[in-house]
Amino acid sequence: MAKTSDKTGTLTTPVATIFAPCLAERSCAIPYNHLFEMKKHEASHTARFVSNGIYWVSQHGHLACEVPAELGAYTDAMTCRLELGQGTLRKAIARRLLLMKSALLQAASMPGIYLYQLLRKRYIESVARATLGNEVQQVVVIGAGFDTLSLRLSADMPGYSVIEIDHPATQRVKKEVLEDFSLSRSDVQFVPVDLSQESLADTLFETDGYDPRLPTLFIMEGVTMYLDESRVRDLLDCIASQAPGSKFLFTYMEESTPGCYDFQNSRAATRWWLALRNERFTWGVGRSQLSEFLAQSGFRLLEHRTPEDLRSELLTESNRDAVLAQGENTALASL
Repeated sequence: MAKTSDKTGTLTTPVATIFAPCLAERSCAIPYNHLFEMKKHEASHTARFVSNGIYWVSQHGHLACEVPAELGAYTDAMTCRLELGQGTLRKAIARRLLLMKSALLQAASMPGIYLYQLLRKRYIESVARATLGNEVQQVVVIGAGFDTLSLRLSADMPGYSVIEIDHPATQRVKKEVLEDFSLSRSDVQFVPVDLSQESLADTLFETDGYDPRLPTLFIMEGVTMYLDESRVRDLLDCIASQAPGSKFLFTYMEESTPGCYDFQNSRAATRWWLALRNERFTWGVGRSQLSEFLAQSGFRLLEHRTPEDLRSELLTESNRDAVLAQGENTALASL
């Protein structure tokens, strides 16, 4: 069976900022985590790696069937503008080099990370589509990078507010890409803000289309592992202060042994590189402790997915034995 799953080489999509003051109480500040610091005018490399990883899966001979048509089309359009340049020959060469680079990054860092990230994104999208218009009336995606979920939700479900918050440098590049985008981007509210310097609460209140009275789905993918426990708690408390019925859809690292939050199949070189850059994961929680941890901030765990859950629920039979990165889970919590 296909056991390659491409790896962007980056571990999920950490946002370059931290959720700051809660919306209901603007004095509730969350300390800035230096691990999110990014160069002022430089777009997130991690966001690019993740986007390229989804593209790698979409081009893989055995795994391409796992990519839904709409996601594949938007990813292809994003990658063409971001990475492949102009001209038929130039695009063909750039495409081949990009796929080779992505494959090497995965093999050298974390086998199965790209396919896992794809399945995680498919699950997150399924939750967003099931809840928007029913249980929640708007969506706020924090640290979206070059992901296309907001674009597709807004295009397919007009009339609902979809807000994307990210670092100005990353969002500027994304908006430049979208200027010549051939697919619908509808009415996504792009909010460029460095949350290490500005208040998320103030930003949202100043954003057209955001209504603090409405139950909201907050999506935070690939962020919590870069915070310490006190900052994760502050984050939960801030979201808990939002409109009744709001939900929090997020990923977290599972604590395998005390103080250890790594992907289980990551290469030794990856752990060494992260330690050298002082970017090791700093928070995780045991699967059996998650419900209690959330309850302390008033949340109730509604759904939970491990990589193996995603394998059994989403992978086709022909790819059921493909390698998946292990160690990060996805959870949906409600107030």
